[in-house]
Amino acid sequence: MKLGEIAKKYYVEQGLNCAVSVLLGANEVYNLGLTKEDAKLVTAFGGGMGCGNLCGALAGSMAALGKVYLSEGEMYNPDFKEVCAGFVTAFTEKWGTTLCAPIKEVNVTPEEKCGKTVLETGNMLQEYIDNLKK
Repeated sequence: MKLGEIAKKYYVEQGLNCAVSVLLGANEVYNLGLTKEDAKLVTAFGGGMGCGNLCGALAGSMAALGKVYLSEGEMYNPDFKEVCAGFVTAFTEKWGTTLCAPIKEVNVTPEEKCGKTVLETGNMLQEYIDNLKK
């Protein structure tokens, strides 16, 4: 199962927010060793930090990138800034913005709310990470 599909299951079936869902999807795909307790660290990013600001699916993706890209015990790596910027650029090209509110205007459905954004961002994250590893 692809990262986006896993993330969407967390989002739609378990009612977790977008940031947590993407992070936990990445956790399953890349065996990051995170618990749901760990994922609480990104809960505040759901719904654009509750006010439509930075997209929570993007925030969860960035947290996953840190866990995937940085080595055990490593808190800083000069290349990581480029890794982050590259994903933000890809995300912005896909959605036209990094802000939750305008993304929601186009993608929210009554049945799945932001399920499409979670699905597509999760799949985009997986493709991005897999390309980094090449």
